[in-house]
Amino acid sequence: MHVPDGIVPLWLQIILFVASGLAIAASIRIVNRRFDDRLVPYMGVLAAVIFAAQLVNFPIPPFSSGHLVGSTLLAVMVGPWVATLIMALVLFVQALYGDGGILTLGLNFFNMGVFSVFLGYGLGLLLYRGASRLMGKKKAVLLSAGVASFIVTVSAAFVLGIQLLTVVGFGQTALVAITSVHVLIGIGEALLTTLILLYFVKANPSLVSLIREDDSRESAYGQSQTSADEDVDAPSYPEHEKPLRPLVATAIVTIALVSLVILTGLASGNPDGFEWALFVFAGVPEAEGGFPGLWLTIGEGPVVDIVTGSIGILAVLGLGILVFRRASQESHNASPQTGKFLLPFAEGKRSPAPFSPAGMIIAAIVLAVIVTIQTSLLMLLILLAMILGTGTMSGTRWRRVISLATKFELIILFWLVLEPFLYGSTVMLTLHFPWGPVYAYWEGLMLGLAIGLRMFAILLVFLATLSHMTLSEFIGALKTLRVPTAILGSLLVMFRYVPLFIEERSRMQEAQLLRGYDRGKGLARLRSTGYLVGTTIDRAFDRSARVYESMTLRGFGKGMMISSVGFRRSDSLLPVLLFSLVMAIVFLLPPIMEAILL
Repeated sequence: MHVPDGIVPLWLQIILFVASGLAIAASIRIVNRRFDDRLVPYMGVLAAVIFAAQLVNFPIPPFSSGHLVGSTLLAVMVGPWVATLIMALVLFVQALYGDGGILTLGLNFFNMGVFSVFLGYGLGLLLYRGASRLMGKKKAVLLSAGVASFIVTVSAAFVLGIQLLTVVGFGQTALVAITSVHVLIGIGEALLTTLILLYFVKANPSLVSLIREDDSRESAYGQSQTSADEDVDAPSYPEHEKPLRPLVATAIVTIALVSLVILTGLASGNPDGFEWALFVFAGVPEAEGGFPGLWLTIGEGPVVDIVTGSIGILAVLGLGILVFRRASQESHNASPQTGKFLLPFAEGKRSPAPFSPAGMIIAAIVLAVIVTIQTSLLMLLILLAMILGTGTMSGTRWRRVISLATKFELIILFWLVLEPFLYGSTVMLTLHFPWGPVYAYWEGLMLGLAIGLRMFAILLVFLATLSHMTLSEFIGALKTLRVPTAILGSLLVMFRYVPLFIEERSRMQEAQLLRGYDRGKGLARLRSTGYLVGTTIDRAFDRSARVYESMTLRGFGKGMMISSVGFRRSDSLLPVLLFSLVMAIVFLLPPIMEAILL
């Protein structure tokens, strides 16, 4: 069901992209509100398993094939909101692999990550409640998930067929064909869903959302409802259990199984149900110029498939752990922003970010360089959208960040207003003055807009990065990066005491007004303001002298009192993510430009 670029109309892609974005935003909000950190390793494992299962097609003799989608499996396992985020991660990596288009990512996600997930959860829950009255919970969840996954597969194929009716050459007979072939694929989906779910039911039933919620309702029956919603998402496993061991073991077993299927030739090379119905049955020509995937240049073959597939499995595993670790820390250790610093530092004992502050600063610098070298206005908009999307997924408090970034609006608007009159050849506006005409050029407007967007994007990158660390972590990160101690001390004092200076001036001004002091007008008002500022500065110097004396008595000046924070092992993923971003920029721009121009 992975629709490539250049097939469906652009207006349909935009509509479903917006709908998918709203679904992801709602899922992030709900998951951040309540998520247990004990689930983090299993989220990565489930994402890796779904990605691996979608790599391998099972045959539908004699003309087609299919693969596990996993929407119902995830919905039954972890609930619809978490399942939506896992499907978003899986489909994003698959789009980078060329399995499904970049522009159609919203359409593909809507079909497999929104419609299929919520329909699968609703059907699975309804069937489970009925079946659990006739049989045990384990058998009931296996039966309900299998039946629901079959219905969801056929229903999603029908919805996709409705969407494909917007394609020239795809008619009602093709709609019947794509729905019919997915009846056979649905049987395979049901069998795989039942087999995978059987493992989790045997290993730990509390990991299955339907069973866990049912047990929670039973335990809450006849008791106070105040704790009914607590730890609903928490699986019960021994406290001494090391989550890293099953995680690594599952990754190795998953890669080994995928490699075995590929090497033994069990994976079908026939087109899947969507490709067969569209390109073979309906005869619609395949689109040209779409995104071919990151690995097109390294060739084809079983070994290449195993290597690239293994990289994708590990990438999805890592992304799943990072995203859901952030969600759990956001839920249990939210770091409120404070207005007492010049920059949007978080308050708290530790940073909830998965990377070290030093690693994030280096990544922010690299990303700022990438933004700086961009000359295409469209590419800058794409980068800005990626920054906002990534920041939203990582829990950035954009209200505080953007409010600080907009304080530089005069500098940004300066380029936008002035540059059109300084550069260009295509006149778009003529202003007549007594000394002669003044021309505004179209090229200058585009250049000013590009400069403004660069500055705004770079500001967002750095401010968003700093919002995920405390002031002490920031200073410690700079010390790790070998910034001189004298500069660190100056920054520490500046970030902390300049806001205090501003706050004290505001309090003194408010006190004057409350006492009926008339600041006057014109020159009198200027003298009044100067007296107020001068008094505040004098008091600030006096206070600084006392603070410095007390700090000296406590050993300040004999060595930096803030230690370096060092790097984390997870920082090794930052170069991979940045490399993926660069590759995406290189490969994404041509198809996006072509689609827009068409």
